[in-house]
Amino acid sequence: MEPTNRWSKSAQNKLAQNKLAMCGRLTLYTSLLDWLAEFFPAYANLWPARIAALADGLPELFQARYNIAPTQPVLVVRQFNAQAEPQIEAMRWGLVPAWADSLKIAYSMINARCETIEEKPSYRPLIDQGRCILLADGYYEWKTIEGPKGKPIKETYWIHRPDYQPLALASLWTANPKIHDPAASSQPLLSTSIITTHAGPDTAAVHDRMPVVLKYPIDVQRWLSADAAWKPVSDLVGPASQGTLQTTRVSSKVNSARNQGPELIEPQALDS
Repeated sequence: MEPTNRWSKSAQNKLAQNKLAMCGRLTLYTSLLDWLAEFFPAYANLWPARIAALADGLPELFQARYNIAPTQPVLVVRQFNAQAEPQIEAMRWGLVPAWADSLKIAYSMINARCETIEEKPSYRPLIDQGRCILLADGYYEWKTIEGPKGKPIKETYWIHRPDYQPLALASLWTANPKIHDPAASSQPLLSTSIITTHAGPDTAAVHDRMPVVLKYPIDVQRWLSADAAWKPVSDLVGPASQGTLQTTRVSSKVNSARNQGPELIEPQALDS
């Protein structure tokens, strides 16, 4: 029997809601040393000691992670000027603006739409001196399709580079002095939000949005320059060009943040 094209109103509403959310899980399972040397070739000799120092305090961040969920810690590099050196540090995924007095807002601020970051009060103060890159080797996305009896169902995809090399995701960060970092109680909470844009040709068939993926080393260096204001780098927040990313259908086990392991990114056969 041919699938019906007549979706119920409730199914259409669910589909519309699903299209609003994107980039809700990440992977980071490969060694950072080679990546950081490629991102910042002029500072290649710095990274072994800096990663070792961070890993001493947060060893869990340097284990293979196949299902990083919002509000969990992620690794970022924030802006630095020509007289300074890049630093790698941990931040909470999901922006908690400086004015917020609760962590609850983070769930709605894991992503920042590039079209509105110049207007939104939570993001506008960050676009000049609150830029950073979030390190990942892939992200998950859910494609909503019509299932049995016209009900929408989701297929899970892992989106990554064809050569499995790293992604530098353009992001914004802030410090909240009202809420202390649980790993360092005397320090303000640092948090970050991934900037998103409309989908490029590689991912449009899965979802209509995607994170901003920066080319390296040149675009990463431009984005992280503390000497550059927003306007000179705003051209970087478009979709990735064709051939940048690959979509791999994977298991729906990703849906539970409790599930971890390399089996989450193993290719699954497409439904016939």
